[in-house]
Amino acid sequence: MMYCPRCGSKTKENEAYCVICGAQLPKDFDDRKRSPNRINRWWFTPLVTLICVLLTAIGLHFYLEYNNSRAQSLYNEGVDYALDGQYSKAQGQFEKAQTYNPNLEAAKTNEEFMNTALDVSEKLTNASTLMKQGAFQQAVQITQEAENDISGYDGEIINQILDTIMNTRNEIRVSQINQRLEDNPGLEELKILIWQAESLEHEEAGELESTIRERIVNHVSNEANEMLQTNQFSAALSLIDDGLRYAPENEQLTSLQSTVENQKSDFETQQQERIEQALSQYELEQEHNENNAVEMVEINASLNEFDEIEVAGAVKSVATRPIHSVSITYTLNDGDENEVLTNEVFAYPDTLQPDETGQIDYTHSDLPEDFEAEEINVNVDQITWYLDPEEAE
Repeated sequence: MMYCPRCGSKTKENEAYCVICGAQLPKDFDDRKRSPNRINRWWFTPLVTLICVLLTAIGLHFYLEYNNSRAQSLYNEGVDYALDGQYSKAQGQFEKAQTYNPNLEAAKTNEEFMNTALDVSEKLTNASTLMKQGAFQQAVQITQEAENDISGYDGEIINQILDTIMNTRNEIRVSQINQRLEDNPGLEELKILIWQAESLEHEEAGELESTIRERIVNHVSNEANEMLQTNQFSAALSLIDDGLRYAPENEQLTSLQSTVENQKSDFETQQQERIEQALSQYELEQEHNENNAVEMVEINASLNEFDEIEVAGAVKSVATRPIHSVSITYTLNDGDENEVLTNEVFAYPDTLQPDETGQIDYTHSDLPEDFEAEEINVNVDQITWYLDPEEAE
């Protein structure tokens, strides 16, 4: 058996060239009788070349994978920094991500947006500074400009920046409302302020609403009591109804409403009818109920944080049947016993059962301009009440 010394293929004696590789065959037949198991060097070169190409491709693949992985990792770090409000650091990470993968468009876009985010952050800082200086309108305008700067963008980072803008704007409005409350606003302005407070999404909004409602109740109670003293029953009821829209089911206002209604009914009933109603077979008991039905438990006056005088106290019914519309007339004196003012206030609840205690609560905000006393004394001048007409019958 003879073989081609070049490729190892089988050959015949009469062949001068290898029919497989085309090489010229030796004329000496002994040179053609070699083992076919020798290495075929004709295939070795392309095999080595293929292996090198494969190794290069694999290396390039892993290199690109590493770069893509590193770029994505840096991009994610940038997003975390951005969500934490560290826009400068975020911008640096987005820039580094592009050195590993220049085709990462998200990194490029976010790097450019960080300039806008930094501008917005600076504007919000300026808005907070203006808020502390009391320039509320200008501060709110700056937050609006900041919101306009990001109006063409969307995404998680944008939503977080928008939340920051809204929180800053709400803080400004809370501060503005608190400042207006310090100026002792009237009833109509308080109505506007509570509407503004209700529109806020802020942790202090609830407490702010409660404060404004309390101020509204005080204003309505004071004005309604003044109307009662001049028998303006319809106007007082209208005012109380208006107040209940802002403080529904408020005990002080509902009690005052009942007081006004009873006062109106009693006022429209002739005095003679009440006297005749009072004179019955229970004359001695009636005399007690008419003249000694109420006992003053306590009453005191003090200055609050708004330099207003708060009068508070309690009365007790010692009558033998229900009484209503308990009125306490008192005088406020300073430490030198100089008269500051006089006032009439009604106890609540409006109707007191025998041995039941009622409360009085009144805030004087319209004090004389020259009032500077640190000590306030309260003296009860008169207590009046009405017997229940149905009981009297």
